[in-house]
Amino acid sequence: MRRKDELRAELLARRRALSLEEVEAASRAVAEQALGEIEWTAVRTLHAYESVAAWREVDTAPLVAAVQALWPAVRIVRPGLDRLQPVPTEPFDVVVVPVVGFDRDRNRLGLGGGWYDRFLAGQPQAQTVGVAYAWALVEDGIPVEPHDVRLDLILSA
Repeated sequence: MRRKDELRAELLARRRALSLEEVEAASRAVAEQALGEIEWTAVRTLHAYESVAAWREVDTAPLVAAVQALWPAVRIVRPGLDRLQPVPTEPFDVVVVPVVGFDRDRNRLGLGGGWYDRFLAGQPQAQTVGVAYAWALVEDGIPVEPHDVRLDLILSA
C-alpha cells in the first residue's frame, strides 16, 4: 500500500490536468447521483464544502442549486476556505466533503490537514457524503490512521 503523501501527490497532479469541461461534467453527474441516493425529504440541514475551481475539485454548486430548487426548506451551510476556522459544532443531517482519493471501504484521502476528520468526528448523526472523480478510486486501499473518519457514501463520476 502506498503512503498517503505519495497517493495525494499523484491524485492531485491528475486532478490539476483536468479540463474545466471535465470538472463540470463530473460535477453535474455527481449532483444527479446525490439527488437519487440521499433521502432529501428527511434533510433539514446540509453542510457542503465550497469548491475551489483552481484546485479542480468536484464542484458542489450544481448539487446545492438543485437542493435549493427542489427542497427550499433545507438550510445550506457552505464554509469558507480557511483551514484554521473553527470546526462547526451545529449538528447537520448531511455533510458533503471533498475527496482527493477513496477506496471501496469508503475511506477518504483529503488534502492532509485533518479539518474534515475533526469535523466529521463531531457529526455522528450526519450522513457523510464524499464527492470524487471515479478515477480517484485507489484499488489497493487508502492507508487509514486512528483519526480518519470513514464516510457513509462516496459519489463519483
